[in-house]
Amino acid sequence: MSYRWRPALMAFFLRRVDSRAEAEDLTQEVLLRMLDCDLPAGEPDSYIFRIAQNLLIDRARKTMVRDRYRQRVAHEPERMLDPLDPHRIAASREQLAAFAAALAELPERTRTMFILFRLENLSQETIGAAYGISASAVKQQIGKAMATLSGKMRDLR
Repeated sequence: MSYRWRPALMAFFLRRVDSRAEAEDLTQEVLLRMLDCDLPAGEPDSYIFRIAQNLLIDRARKTMVRDRYRQRVAHEPERMLDPLDPHRIAASREQLAAFAAALAELPERTRTMFILFRLENLSQETIGAAYGISASAVKQQIGKAMATLSGKMRDLR
């Protein structure tokens, strides 16, 4: 039954949107929404075209929001920076190397607990069970690691 409205919906959308593909998508969306609702018995045509009009309104709102976002982002001063700036890449590599060196200086047990918690996302309870210690003892070890690493990274700046 819904195929009956397809040509009229396509014509409706083609007069209002830029591409045939978009008109096809909008027509398909109307037909899908028709399946999900009970059409009024008397005049289903007006109901169906109201659905179509609402889709166009939603489309216009989304376009407006996207355009505003693009305009706002285009005027941000950081947008003018090249994300592949060699100086930023070099600085990031230096920071990563310094972090790896600071991590290597930690006692092995503390370093392993820190890695399991922060990188492997294991819970403190799970780590504690593996080491035969309480979760609060694991928390203390991770806290010491964080304090040491934070201090060393702060000194780097």
